[in-house]
Amino acid sequence: MKVGMNLLLWTDKPDPSKHLHLLQDIKKWGFDGVELAVDNMDAADAKAFGLILKELGLGITGIAALDAAVADPASSDEALRGHALEILKHAIKNTQMIGAEVLCGPLFQGLGRFSGQGPQPEEWGYAVETLRAAGEYAAELGIKLALEPINRFEMYLANTLEDGARFVEAVGLSNVGLLADTHHGNIEELNVPEAWRRAAKHIVHVHISENNRGVPGSGHAVPKEIFDVLHDIGYDGWLTIEAFGQQVPGLISRLHLWRDYAEHPDDAARLGVQYIRSHLA
Repeated sequence: MKVGMNLLLWTDKPDPSKHLHLLQDIKKWGFDGVELAVDNMDAADAKAFGLILKELGLGITGIAALDAAVADPASSDEALRGHALEILKHAIKNTQMIGAEVLCGPLFQGLGRFSGQGPQPEEWGYAVETLRAAGEYAAELGIKLALEPINRFEMYLANTLEDGARFVEAVGLSNVGLLADTHHGNIEELNVPEAWRRAAKHIVHVHISENNRGVPGSGHAVPKEIFDVLHDIGYDGWLTIEAFGQQVPGLISRLHLWRDYAEHPDDAARLGVQYIRSHLA
C-alpha cells in the first residue's frame, strides 16, 4: 500500500508555480504521492505537475467533484448531465496528463442539491448512464474511476459502500470501482470494517479521514481494524489522507469547517503519515 496526501488541506487550486515547496515538504514527511483536484486544472498545469512529481519521485492520483448548480449526472435536466460529462472527461484527461491512473471523488451526483427524498429510479438511471459514458472514456485513456459514497448531509444518491457497490455493478465497467472513506463510513456504516470487507472486490482507492476531518489517529474514525481489513482483502492501492482546515476559504462553508482541528496547519499530514505507517509496519 502507498500513502498519499490530498492537497485540499492547503489549496483547492493547485498551481505548479506556487506549490513546489509544499510538494517537497510532502516528500520529506514520508509520503509516496499526492492527490490533486484536476477538474478545474488547465492542460499546461497538468503537464507541469506531471513533470515536477516525476522529478520528485512522487506518485499521484486525481480528485474531482461536481457543483449541482452547473453539473449533475443524476439531474433530469439533460444540459446539467451533459455538462457533468464534459467536466468528468476534462478531469479524466488531466488525470492522464499528470501521470495518474486513478480519478476519484463523489461523482454520483452534483453536490449541493437535495430533493427532500431519497434517490428516485430515474435519477439513479441518469447517473448510471452518465458515469458509464465517463467510464468508457476513462478506459480509453487507461484511467480507473473510484466513486466515493459520501454522507447524507452532502449527497443522497449513494451514502454507503453497499449503495456504491450496487451503482458500480449497474455501470458494469471493469475500470469503475469505489473509493472507501473512513470519515463518511464513520457517519453512515453500522460497522465500517465489515462494510469494507463486503465491498472489497469493488474498492480501488481509500481515503483516510478522521471523524472531525483533522489529524488521522486523533479521533475514532481510523481505528486499527481498518488497516487489518485492508491487509486481509489484499488491498494494494493508495491510502490517501483527506483532511481539511481553515486554509482554504472556498471549502469552509461547503464542509462546515468552523474551527481548526490541529495545532499546526500541517499536522494532519506530518502526524497522519506517521500514524498510517505505524499500522502498515
